[in-house]
Amino acid sequence: MTTEINLKRVDDFNRFMVERHNIFIKKEINNEPYPWSTDPILTEYSFCNVYRELDRVTIWIRENWREPYADHRNLPFAMAVARQINWPDTLEEIGFPDKWEPEKVKAIMEARMARKEKVYTGAYMLTGTLGGTKIEQTVDKILTPLYARMPYHFSSLEDSWKSFLPYAGFSDFMAYEVVTDIRHTKWLKDAPDIMTWANPGPGAMRGLNRIFGRPLDSKQKKPLFIQEMRDLLALLNNEPLPLEMRDIEHCLCEFDKYERTRLGQGRPRARYKPREYEEDIL
Repeated sequence: MTTEINLKRVDDFNRFMVERHNIFIKKEINNEPYPWSTDPILTEYSFCNVYRELDRVTIWIRENWREPYADHRNLPFAMAVARQINWPDTLEEIGFPDKWEPEKVKAIMEARMARKEKVYTGAYMLTGTLGGTKIEQTVDKILTPLYARMPYHFSSLEDSWKSFLPYAGFSDFMAYEVVTDIRHTKWLKDAPDIMTWANPGPGAMRGLNRIFGRPLDSKQKKPLFIQEMRDLLALLNNEPLPLEMRDIEHCLCEFDKYERTRLGQGRPRARYKPREYEEDIL
């Protein structure tokens, strides 16, 4: 059974999303000068956009791989490559994987590293326990085995997410990132659970605990968190922002960061830096 929702906290969550999206509009659409908010936390610290599709790395993936290769059979695999690396300069050098050439990919990544150029994102931590260098793990232990047995039959977001979990290098989080990209392709654009399913990460769970008045470290079963996200989505009812379940999950994590800062419980790692890629996880 869900805990009774705190409507004031729902309003706080909604106001956070609206203000963060207003920052995007003022900055990116209207080209207004900094600062774009009177909120000192949103002015000083970097928070992800309300819509993941507006983050700069996702924009690069969409414009350079997702849209130009919309009908290419390897597009779902390409989304896995994109998120395992998650850095546009590296992805641009590698090029869209219309055929998978692991030795060529490793050589490109190793050359970037030798030049002391960034190879991977700094947005989220890629842990390595598979043996070999980080590049060898990414290419030889994660992407090459996936390419050999890539799942191409996607029926729903949740089932697609589950199909990645048996593969090395695909945690709940990483599988969710890849499926979120595939959701915007012909494979999953009409998935039946876009408005009813999302994978709640630790930050989203803390955000839900805040809204539902539980201790921050309260552990609930995942189906309960998913139901609470559905309830939250229904309450917000696309007012004033149109939302789907992924947006709720994504923004709950950002809201938790905001609240930690506001309440003196911690702060985001990244301060606002103009013209840097907005990374997916801060």
